[in-house]
Amino acid sequence: MQQGVHRDRRRFFRIPLNLPLCLKTGPLGSATSVVSTDLSPYGIQIKSDSPVSLHETVTIRPGKKGLKTDYVAKGQIKWVKREKGKFRSGIAFEDAIDWPFSISDLGKGIETELSRSIYFQYILDSLDDGVLIFDSKLNIVSSNINQPFCLPRDPEKLRGKHFTEVCSLFKNSKGEGSLKELLDKAMVDREEVRISAFPCDLPWLNDTDCHRYYNIWLLPLIGPGGTKGLVLRNRDVTALRRLQDREKAREETQWQQYRHFIFGQLFDDLLEDIANPLSAIIGRLDLMTQKMSSAETPIGETQVKAWVSDIKSIQIITGQITEFCWAIAFRRKNETIKEAVPFSLNSLIEDELRILDLHFFFRKIDKQVSLSPDLPPLHVCYSEWANAFLALCLVLMRQMSTLSNMRMSIQTFKENEDLVLRIVHNGKALNTPLDKDPALNILALLKKKYGVHIYVSGDSGFQTVILKMAIPKMQEPSGNFIS
Repeated sequence: MQQGVHRDRRRFFRIPLNLPLCLKTGPLGSATSVVSTDLSPYGIQIKSDSPVSLHETVTIRPGKKGLKTDYVAKGQIKWVKREKGKFRSGIAFEDAIDWPFSISDLGKGIETELSRSIYFQYILDSLDDGVLIFDSKLNIVSSNINQPFCLPRDPEKLRGKHFTEVCSLFKNSKGEGSLKELLDKAMVDREEVRISAFPCDLPWLNDTDCHRYYNIWLLPLIGPGGTKGLVLRNRDVTALRRLQDREKAREETQWQQYRHFIFGQLFDDLLEDIANPLSAIIGRLDLMTQKMSSAETPIGETQVKAWVSDIKSIQIITGQITEFCWAIAFRRKNETIKEAVPFSLNSLIEDELRILDLHFFFRKIDKQVSLSPDLPPLHVCYSEWANAFLALCLVLMRQMSTLSNMRMSIQTFKENEDLVLRIVHNGKALNTPLDKDPALNILALLKKKYGVHIYVSGDSGFQTVILKMAIPKMQEPSGNFIS
């Protein structure tokens, strides 16, 4: 009778999985509960209490009540036989079917002969992830060849071994967050536990660098009487973690380079404002030297007054340079703060505007500043935001370089759950998108790190730039998660 089973089905592995299904015969036939004994995408063997007719067309679907699914298989009965008071039948499907089954249904199959079959081991070994299956006492029931934590890695030799006997990671991992603590938590709480980038050293690996990172999933197997076991699934994310570490180091270097770049731009623009006063001081000192060397004796009151006037002029110029140096030193102090500390965006803007006002050209811009007084403090890196604001203002200043009447409006305010920085200028329109402009590459870094949204509207003569930041994300440092 088995000779009639569809040949396509026989060319593929069949899984001896016991699952409850619903069988319906004909368009008006009644529904019958059956159990699968052999399942594949091309056909199925079933076991039922009542017989079915040979060559009859049938419909079969998952037997769980209330389950709404489009995964309904249509096929034909190819053979029927009676066996120990039950009826076994073979059904060939009209079309290939990939069945969706619940964890509980698969669990029922695992509880039967599946966990002891060669097909189940074949399925485990075909997975890229490592798998370990334990009973309630953490004895290994099944595993695959890709699991990295236990030696030997042969599933046959590991079966029946207690986890603590064959896993050095279990022995060496101590304290809160250790593998032992996490396993116990999953067993007791009967809830799934996920660990991201769990670090471990596996010296038995054939690699000079045995330090690895794994994503680990712990899934308790829960039966009527409590937790019956545990599935440990792991995925090697070492390459991804190292890539993220390199990316983080690259970004840190980029931030550092950009900070010096912005500072260099600022000094370059201010160099003339520094050089001119220094030249004036040197010129006056040279002039005083010449006057003193040619002075007649005795020195008259007129000569003394001229020298005092020159000294006062030098003192005024020195005071201007001193003010500049104090302002730059103050900015440098804030800029060197690397960790995220709470600060006011309004205070940052006021400080940066004072620095920019040292530049004669920036002082000529008619600035309207309106800062909302009820803004929440930000818990982010100060220097990143200070340099971003400074870079944007320097670019806008260059966009106004040909104008005789320069205007700029700067506003901060809250809009729902967003913190908004709005800058309006009457210079030449900026190239968009702003974060693609090499001179404003720092905005791309802010966009990636903090999720800043950048909007630009208007054209030359009247253009608006808006930066929106989600307030909750700005108030707490963000962490990384590898998935």
